[in-house]
Amino acid sequence: MRVFISDKEVKEFSELIGDHDSFHVSEEAARQTPFKKPICHGIHLSAYISKLLGTELPGFGSIYLEQNLIFKQPVYMNECILLRVEVLEKLGKRRLKMKTSVYNVGRELVIDGEAIVLCHR
Repeated sequence: MRVFISDKEVKEFSELIGDHDSFHVSEEAARQTPFKKPICHGIHLSAYISKLLGTELPGFGSIYLEQNLIFKQPVYMNECILLRVEVLEKLGKRRLKMKTSVYNVGRELVIDGEAIVLCHR
């Protein structure tokens, strides 16, 4: 699944969670970080993993039980990301262990993780 991350969307997410002065939304604050410009919240990006699990694989009715995330690189505003999930293991009792990955425009891994999902059927 491909998603375009706009600066408007990042600002709206920041507003939603009450993050008004961080390096995610402030050019001045971001210049003081190794990133040098505002970046998307990692947890904002991970919400798209939830969407992918709930709409495509395994799909509707799935229950997202567990997730670990390793934030490897930043994603800047107005960039496209690519999300991938794959089944690693059937755990029994309708549970799946899933590999969850997010890549940037250069196809570099930016978020690596695994999830446990309870399948509807």
